[in-house]
Amino acid sequence: MSTSERVVQSVLYELGCILIGCLVMQFVPHEGQPFVLMVIFSLLAMVWNFVFNWIFDKLVPGDRLARGPIIRTVHAVLFEGLFMIATVPIIMYMMQMTFWMAFMTDISMTLAILGYTYVYNWVYDRARLYFVEA
Repeated sequence: MSTSERVVQSVLYELGCILIGCLVMQFVPHEGQPFVLMVIFSLLAMVWNFVFNWIFDKLVPGDRLARGPIIRTVHAVLFEGLFMIATVPIIMYMMQMTFWMAFMTDISMTLAILGYTYVYNWVYDRARLYFVEA
């Protein structure tokens, strides 16, 4: 996958994540601007998405379409788990939450985005056949 393809993949993915994050924040008591938080997370995550997927592709070479449920689950859990380490303190600060509330909020967003990550990458890999490799 080329660098420009990775940029497109990341931007499309993050637009969905912003929507999901804003929806989750509607159910959490907070102060601050959830949309601003989600845009910051999105920018951080785009960089992380690029770096993580580049490393993951080097460690798990081969046909991306041949990746089964186990590899895709490992990919999603690693990506979100490592990203979550950085996001809890940001939520605490920007939304004026306790550690526990920020952690639970991040877990909620992570679980929602975890499923989205799995489905998004599966769909993207198949759509890529039609738009990029055709």
